[in-house]
Amino acid sequence: MPPKEYEKLDDKFVASIKGPEAGKTVMRLRDKLADGLFLRVTKHVNAKGAEQVSKSWEFYFTMNGKTSCTGLGRWVEPPRAGEPKFQKGMSVKEARRKAIELREMVEAGQNPVEVNRAKKAAPDAPKIVTFADALNEYMKTDYIQKNLSSDKHRKQWRASLDLHAVPKIGAKNVGTITIDEVKDVLKPIYSTKTDTARRVRQRMESVFAWAIDEGCREHDNPASVAALQIWIKNQKKAEAQNHPAIQQGDMPTWFAELRKRDGMASQALAFAVLCASRSGEVRGMVFGEVDFAAKVWTIPAARMKMKKPHSVPLSEAAVALLKALPNFEADHKDPKAVVFPAPRGGVMSDMTISAVMKRMHEAKLKVDERGWVDPSDDTNPRPAVPHGLRSTFKDWAAKRGYDNIQSELALAHNVGTEVERRYRRDDLVEERRAMMNAYAAFCLDEAEASKVVPLRAGVA
Repeated sequence: MPPKEYEKLDDKFVASIKGPEAGKTVMRLRDKLADGLFLRVTKHVNAKGAEQVSKSWEFYFTMNGKTSCTGLGRWVEPPRAGEPKFQKGMSVKEARRKAIELREMVEAGQNPVEVNRAKKAAPDAPKIVTFADALNEYMKTDYIQKNLSSDKHRKQWRASLDLHAVPKIGAKNVGTITIDEVKDVLKPIYSTKTDTARRVRQRMESVFAWAIDEGCREHDNPASVAALQIWIKNQKKAEAQNHPAIQQGDMPTWFAELRKRDGMASQALAFAVLCASRSGEVRGMVFGEVDFAAKVWTIPAARMKMKKPHSVPLSEAAVALLKALPNFEADHKDPKAVVFPAPRGGVMSDMTISAVMKRMHEAKLKVDERGWVDPSDDTNPRPAVPHGLRSTFKDWAAKRGYDNIQSELALAHNVGTEVERRYRRDDLVEERRAMMNAYAAFCLDEAEASKVVPLRAGVA
């Protein structure tokens, strides 16, 4: 009976398998994301006469017209975030990663069965540590666990190398990988995704540094800036693109449409507009950061891009919006309460706010077949995004003749040289307050500045 094929196995599904089909003792499931990877489900009777089900991984490959199989170990559920792994075995992701390594070995003319046999025949021979092995071990180090504080960040860090590096050098001996092989990883993405390429290079450099420290590599680091300096200098970089923005003349109309929309995400977006703030600064905002008497919102350094506290003078419209929130009376005296919480509590995701603008664009698109786009590139007008709203504010301030330092401080940008910043001690909060009140009046269509209509509670 042929094995069942699955586009993508996952650990939750594997855990739910109770055994082979009725009347069968063995069942194989093929994972289509990793060529040759199968999950073998076996029903057997143990020494005490009780039925048991085991789940293990197999890798099938063909060399010289002959199909062979090698076992990868049993399936185990991955540990929860922060928990150590006690059981030997492989989760779905680990098995898939190993199968990809073995497939690369086969394509390079190496027989995994013979390689394993040779290792067993010479147990004292030095173990070959592949780049993928080194990556696995480096991810367990204290540096990664302490410096990449969130599980999400650690997954993103790892995912970039799994996507770009492991498919090309994962199966190679970490001690013999050359600068040219590192270049082969970076070439496809350097001209189109320059920032991604830089991160991948930095992360590969860290893995090679670990390998050198652990004695798995004797040579210089092939991913270091020194090794790649000339090559990097000669690479064509991706052209930086501004975030598409709502045009100045469209802002009052767009903001009026935003005020008609229900939901906490819509309110968060409106507040971000009135303060010219970044989405992350608003999403993480707690009531303890707001001084309602002084009408100032102080964002702690930890949530700022420049890693220093930032004071935001709140316009009358911004204060009115906060006081009209459905959770204001219950939460505003709790300094830890999130101002714009997610539906289930806690901090809402960046995508939640982006989705508001996307829905606004789609609604307008049905009406005028254009939507809310940034027309600065007539050949390829792009839908406006939340971060682009800061550009709208900057354009407005420049055309109204506001001092550049004031508008740059409002955007929490570094202004002037390091020496100039050192001598400029005043962050011009009160001067900026007048500017932010004027901007609120502009967004609310001038005469409406004092008539803030509370955005209704509900789902954004």
